[in-house]
Amino acid sequence: MKHVSDSYPTKAAHSDRPVNKRAPSDHYRLRPAREPDIPFIHALMREMAVFEKLTEIFKATQDSLRASFFGPQPAAHCLVIHSDAEPDRPIAYIMWFYNYSSFLDKRGLYLEDIYVQPEHRGRGLGSMALRHLAQLAVEQDCGRFEWTVLDWNQNAIDFYKRHGAEILPEWRIVRVTGDALQRLAKES
Repeated sequence: MKHVSDSYPTKAAHSDRPVNKRAPSDHYRLRPAREPDIPFIHALMREMAVFEKLTEIFKATQDSLRASFFGPQPAAHCLVIHSDAEPDRPIAYIMWFYNYSSFLDKRGLYLEDIYVQPEHRGRGLGSMALRHLAQLAVEQDCGRFEWTVLDWNQNAIDFYKRHGAEILPEWRIVRVTGDALQRLAKES
């Protein structure tokens, strides 16, 4: 059984609490991603990009994901969910990383992506993933657990609110990317 200590440096790494968790239906498991999962994670990310109507900005490759998750300085962490019937075929992925709040003077846990294939939704898998990350945030003494949601995705907004999340209407995402990033970097 894979333990937290095998993939993540957490307080729980010193305990025997497994990361390998079962969904309420008992037919699915949540576990840290492994390198052989990369093709599946990449395909799931593409599905998410199609769903979110963002394929024009989808640039991830299997090699870039391998470096991001398993390289010498991983940029992010990834969990997968698979069915007991097909343990080597993830049907969901959860990508997260740590950030930092100057006001709280604590790091936070930032959920970048959570995607469950449509045919597996409504079975408690998203809830299981959110609970796992919330537990990790508490164990790591994070000041907050946060993420963004597209304003048109009412199903996701309702799902997050049911789990106690607060949608912050007074905040806006500020992003500089592509040519604008290059220009900003060259300004003197």
